[in-house]
Amino acid sequence: MIEQVKGTRNLFGAESEKYIHIFNTFCDAFVDYGYELVELPILEHKELFIKSIGENSEIVTKQMYEFKDKGDRSLVLRPEATASVVRFHNEFFKNESKKYAYFGKMYRYESPQKNRYREFIQAGAELIGTIDDYSELQLLKSSINFLEKLNIKAKLNINTIGSIEERKLYIKELESYFKKNKNNLSKESNEKIGKNTLRILDSNDPFDSEIIDLAPVIYQYLEEDTLDRYENLKHNLNNENIDFVENSKLVRGLDYYNDLTFEFSYKATVLGGGGRYDKLAESLNLGNSTGVGVAFGVDRLINCINYVPSTKKIMLIGQNIDDIKSVSKKLDKSGVKYFLPIRKSKENTQYKEAIKNNVDYVINCTEMTIKNPKNRESFEFNMRNLKKLI
Repeated sequence: MIEQVKGTRNLFGAESEKYIHIFNTFCDAFVDYGYELVELPILEHKELFIKSIGENSEIVTKQMYEFKDKGDRSLVLRPEATASVVRFHNEFFKNESKKYAYFGKMYRYESPQKNRYREFIQAGAELIGTIDDYSELQLLKSSINFLEKLNIKAKLNINTIGSIEERKLYIKELESYFKKNKNNLSKESNEKIGKNTLRILDSNDPFDSEIIDLAPVIYQYLEEDTLDRYENLKHNLNNENIDFVENSKLVRGLDYYNDLTFEFSYKATVLGGGGRYDKLAESLNLGNSTGVGVAFGVDRLINCINYVPSTKKIMLIGQNIDDIKSVSKKLDKSGVKYFLPIRKSKENTQYKEAIKNNVDYVINCTEMTIKNPKNRESFEFNMRNLKKLI
């Protein structure tokens, strides 16, 4: 027997209904508000992520699915989408400012667990070109609108990690601090010292918590202009009555971020996050466009939302196909959606199929009745009665 690949997930039944609901809600919150939907290739050149995410990042060193194709090119299954969107923008719209939305699968080789898969789905948005503090605020408001449409009251965590130059000074101090305290750090955090020092601040290992709590705070190494921009962001959020929590240890694990970083958390689960990236296009030799973006883990959203479809499920059954065909024409004309039996079969078999499909109403097209299989109530079939029920 060929088994399912480890770290992948099947979406079916209630989970697939949630997936469709999240996609439609995402489009309502982003695409309908001017973010253009872009479907990006899953295959990318490895170099794109070495230059963008950072060659010492855990994603690049341990998690990318990479291979050589028949032309001996180094390709990867994309581990994230921001670099891909920036590549796309600068290839086709280099001198413009645009807003993008995407919804698709990403791949990272890591230990599978709840809310963490090797093949996972992200929904994200990017503002790229010439951006400012209004761009940041707009993205945060759109993100909150999306989550609220899903009935999720998430907590917004924010931070500033300064410019790349400012961060280098901070990382140098962090390295010195963590080296002095390496005996009180986990093995995993020790491995990051000097390679990906900043990510130690993201550690969830209880063994690291005390040392991280006492670590130098980044604000001490930021210049006045950087801190002023951060204060302006907080001022804008307060003016919009948007609640937020400052987290000086929130760094996000990607080398291309600068200044604003943020996350949305719900019941101890990070649902999404992002930040600003003013040097990403430049590091990829694609130009000088700046950007700010957000990405949400769709698998995590599926696992945390409660969703009951608002439309009632209807199935048609009957003694012969002509009976079903006659009723289906009436429903098509009225725009009412319905299920059909999978094959020609006895009415009793069709009724059992309707129950397996968990439908709300069964229309017997031969008897011209509407039946609720859950409470066995029955009504005469006509469009007036049906529309009252649905």
